[in-house]
Amino acid sequence: MSKSSSNAVHETAEGLDAASGQRSDVFDDRGRTVPWMARTVYRLYDAQGQKLLDKEGVSVAHWFYLRVLAERGEMNQLELSKRVGIASTTAVPALDSMEKRNLVQRTRDPKDRRKYYVSLQDEGRRLVDELLPEVAGMISASLEGISAKDLRVFWKVMHRIEDNLTLMSQDDSVID
Repeated sequence: MSKSSSNAVHETAEGLDAASGQRSDVFDDRGRTVPWMARTVYRLYDAQGQKLLDKEGVSVAHWFYLRVLAERGEMNQLELSKRVGIASTTAVPALDSMEKRNLVQRTRDPKDRRKYYVSLQDEGRRLVDELLPEVAGMISASLEGISAKDLRVFWKVMHRIEDNLTLMSQDDSVID
């Protein structure tokens, strides 16, 4: 960002306070907001995670499903989609792909044939067991130089933001 662009961002941030009564501390010293930084950090984690998952030909999107199933066990397809944060219609092609690879299995609910339950297969469990330590190691390395105290504050702040946004949205999203 050029110096003049940077100044314009800061002037905008400072002007925000005077013009609207809104907090000007929503910008960092480079003019970025919390959502902008969250997106940037997510993209960096996504890229690093994909490098690890590529060894087994697993996408980050599939990894989210596998992790939820490994942690929570069998669940209906709608609940799984909510926990992963993906629309249930978007989940169908992902689950089809994972089922073809014998990572997951879908079975009809005997009480309601419109519903399916999804469970982790042995191959899916093997992938999670093998890759989770590597993914956790990558995340741990990204926290290098951050004190335990700072991490506790970080988590407290992130949970507060999540709570605030959840209250604002008042939808039926599942938050873990």
